[in-house]
Amino acid sequence: MNLEQALLAIGNAHGNDLPVAALETVKKHWTEFYPQLEKLIDQFITDETSLTDEQNALLFFGTLFIAEFKYSQALTKCLTLFSRNDSFLTPLEKVFGDALTELTPTIFYNVANGKTQALSDYIVAGHQAMYCKASAMEAVFAQYEVGTIDLNELTAHVTHWLTTFLAMPSTINSFLLSALANYCIDYQLDNFKDKFVGLADKNLFDDDRFSQEEVVEWNNRFARKLIASDIIQPNFDAIETLTEWAEDEISSLEDNSLEGLLPDDTGAFDALMGDGGLLSDILYDEQTILDNSVPVSSLPTVGRNEPCPCGSGKKYKKCCLQ
Repeated sequence: MNLEQALLAIGNAHGNDLPVAALETVKKHWTEFYPQLEKLIDQFITDETSLTDEQNALLFFGTLFIAEFKYSQALTKCLTLFSRNDSFLTPLEKVFGDALTELTPTIFYNVANGKTQALSDYIVAGHQAMYCKASAMEAVFAQYEVGTIDLNELTAHVTHWLTTFLAMPSTINSFLLSALANYCIDYQLDNFKDKFVGLADKNLFDDDRFSQEEVVEWNNRFARKLIASDIIQPNFDAIETLTEWAEDEISSLEDNSLEGLLPDDTGAFDALMGDGGLLSDILYDEQTILDNSVPVSSLPTVGRNEPCPCGSGKKYKKCCLQ
């Protein structure tokens, strides 16, 4: 398969049918393909509704390969590409779907290659990319996690972001303020605690993202580091990740198809288990259950791609993390 045939196969792929052979061909011909990808990025930047579905597919996969190859030459293009409204049903969301929140932290981390100032400038810019700005913040915190930047550099970035978010109140900045508080707690930047807690009664936080009650509690007992928990993947493999997503989606569809096979009438079960029922004596009483229960908070922390501790057999990110 040559590059032209591979691009045609990728553009014509549908649903969960991942064109693995075609994607592998594109990877082998990366230097030949990138100029074409760059033109697609430029076209999307100029008019985000102008690409065909086939071109959108190439833009999607190509951008993930930029992250896999850590192609730092494309940093400016990537930041410009993601400098636009990224909410549900926008053209950007149409192209990237779940990857807009799941994979942009990895994209920014890998492509920035330690250039946290470029990410910081992106975060405080005036564009409307709410989720992607949060992803860029995650990428900067991850650089601190691996020692690329030190605490003084991270503190300077956080101070700048905080000042910017507070200077221009908006729905987007409320979301970002909540996300930033979350990251500061996770990375034990306790020097910011008084500042954030002092803002808790001013109705500035997005409670759906991270509530003011959580800010006041400032509990890093269950802190989650971005690289350690596999949220950001320095050794990102696009095909492997998308294959896992496709498998998870198929598994989810199969699980949903079984729901209709379960009985709706629970009357017989209740009769058996209720007072005087044939099986009532085998149940533990309420106090026995409470005495032998394990609080959820005492369970070990789990990586996003590890099996869910609930025992479903699914990955944590596709089960109880949602």
